[in-house]
Amino acid sequence: MELVTVEQVSQAPELYRALEAGNLLFFPRIPFDLPEESQAYLRGIAQTSQAFHKNIAYRPGQDKVTGFDDKSVADPEKLHSVLRDFSNSALDFLRRVFPRYMESCRIDYASFRGVEEEGRDLSFKKRNDLLHIDAFPTRPTGGDLILRTFANIHPSRSRVWLTSDPFAPLARQYAADAGWRGASGGGLASLFTRRTAYDRFMLHFHDYLKSNSQYQESCAKYRWEFPPGSAWMVFTDIVPHAVLSGQHALEQTVIVRRDALLTPASAPVEILKSLGATR
Repeated sequence: MELVTVEQVSQAPELYRALEAGNLLFFPRIPFDLPEESQAYLRGIAQTSQAFHKNIAYRPGQDKVTGFDDKSVADPEKLHSVLRDFSNSALDFLRRVFPRYMESCRIDYASFRGVEEEGRDLSFKKRNDLLHIDAFPTRPTGGDLILRTFANIHPSRSRVWLTSDPFAPLARQYAADAGWRGASGGGLASLFTRRTAYDRFMLHFHDYLKSNSQYQESCAKYRWEFPPGSAWMVFTDIVPHAVLSGQHALEQTVIVRRDALLTPASAPVEILKSLGATR
């Protein structure tokens, strides 16, 4: 896999193909409006309660912010305004540069990740420092894809990621052991006939990869550092990823219909189908 640097932002088939092949798009400068005043405001939020959520989330469909610590946010309306503006700006950028994806996509959450990732005390399933593919327990995709756009707003520190080889070789090596039995082997044989069965498998695969010490230790690993003021994009259900360190990042998720891909065969659901057909 590769880190594909985008210096001049414009519509180009090459960008679609790079994402669908399991690469990351890297923007040395955040390619959408994100005022320094808003960045500084978010950096000033320090979650103090142990009861807060993993990240602060903005839900565009409900125009609602969740997961913040009341003790750390004196003005919830200000937080709401800043996150809504970020979400709108990121989505406008995506509509301009990736109209094929955005025409019929589902707008998912935006988030602010204000806690230092290195040494973060999280439950096993929520740990970010183990390689995993994304799947949402409460927001099934039904076989569509999770496209995430990140921005590092820390003033001086990079955000450090690991990635590994994308879903096709990953599934060929581990899907059967994780419970995939193909089109005629029982177990998940009805994977594509029940609405959420694909999502159940992907949730299980997320946990399986985190708990598989052989995979975590021996798989190919690519280390990336995203400096302050940069942004990056990736299909996080195609690309296994982990966050090793970093603080103060923003993120916007959209769910891209698999029939909007230039190469629909690269969708994880299609890869699983192909494995079933050849078993």
